[in-house]
Amino acid sequence: MFKPGRIAIKQSPSRRIPGYELALDYEIEKRPQGQFVNFEMHGQIAGNPVHERFSLHRDVAYNFLHSAGLRLRKYGVMQGLERTPELRVDFEKAYADLRRRLGVEPGHPVDLDRFLLDRP
Repeated sequence: MFKPGRIAIKQSPSRRIPGYELALDYEIEKRPQGQFVNFEMHGQIAGNPVHERFSLHRDVAYNFLHSAGLRLRKYGVMQGLERTPELRVDFEKAYADLRRRLGVEPGHPVDLDRFLLDRP
């Protein structure tokens, strides 16, 4: 479920994936280096608490699902969130919300070095 600044995710357990209930909150922060998006993922996976934070520069903030997925691996979720088709509509809304908040238009340049090397 999406609302501006938050995506709530709930997945029942299956043979391959432990059950989880997570929230991914995000907010924009202005720093001397530019705008950043601060993410906070919290909830539970298989009954175990989860609390992770990470920040991404505005030009790579749209890669937040990859960064969240890397963190979920240490909790046993090997399939990234981007591979959950039923959440696609919510993720599209989050991308639109981030574009609006960051003032990013299609075609906005991305620093490729930061994209490839800035893996929080």
